[in-house]
Amino acid sequence: MAVRPSLALRVAAALCVCALAARASPAAAYGPSGHRIVGLVAEPLLCAAARAEVDALADGERLPDIGLWADNIRRDERWAHSAPWHYMNVADGASLASYRSPREGDVLSAIERFSRELRDAGRPRASRLVALRFLVHFVADVHQPLHVGREEDRGGNRVEVRYGRTEVNLHRFWDTDVIRRSGLSDAAYARELAALVRAARGEPPGTPRDWAAESLALRETVYSFDARSRVLDRAYLERADQVTRRRLAQAGVRLAHTLNALWCDGA
Repeated sequence: MAVRPSLALRVAAALCVCALAARASPAAAYGPSGHRIVGLVAEPLLCAAARAEVDALADGERLPDIGLWADNIRRDERWAHSAPWHYMNVADGASLASYRSPREGDVLSAIERFSRELRDAGRPRASRLVALRFLVHFVADVHQPLHVGREEDRGGNRVEVRYGRTEVNLHRFWDTDVIRRSGLSDAAYARELAALVRAARGEPPGTPRDWAAESLALRETVYSFDARSRVLDRAYLERADQVTRRRLAQAGVRLAHTLNALWCDGA
């Protein structure tokens, strides 16, 4: 007679499988919390026309949730071609002045393309909704420093680091762990950005290439840990928190500006 494994063994096996799957899965830009926070910052900054257009296209779905779709479809083979649109590769010491997007596209060409498609009122509603979902997502992506990354380590995905008892790759740390360590809900985190949002609203909005240049300029900070131990010490964690808060605030302000510029007179 076959012997069924105990409940404890079955649970342990399931946890092991889940852990392996989580470790093998590619990191997604900023994780759900980062994208929700950017949407929460942007939403109250939309002009009336932009808010109405977003509501009409997305059937009332709120901006914090619209930004999640582009990561949710990444395992769908029908959207496999969209993977390169989430990032761009720039070598150490290189300038963005002469950078050209590759044939398969990148985050810069994607922002340009979907802004253009969203502006075109003659396109089918379904097509414009896809453009909105991608645009909202990619404006956040380009503000994550490792989405303007090194090709050789896949934007930090191949760099293992640790802090405390946590081991994680560098990309996932900047996507998810920095925000998670705050212990705040997404809404509370967004509220804590109020002063940074006010500061970002006082800055020139710039262009997507400018935003990418800012992310590239943060590379030295992102890799400023001991290369031998790969331990992220307290000072590093504090810097990462400060950088992430500022980038999320800027991303939210600039997302609102981008959408307002499409539909609002004088934006």
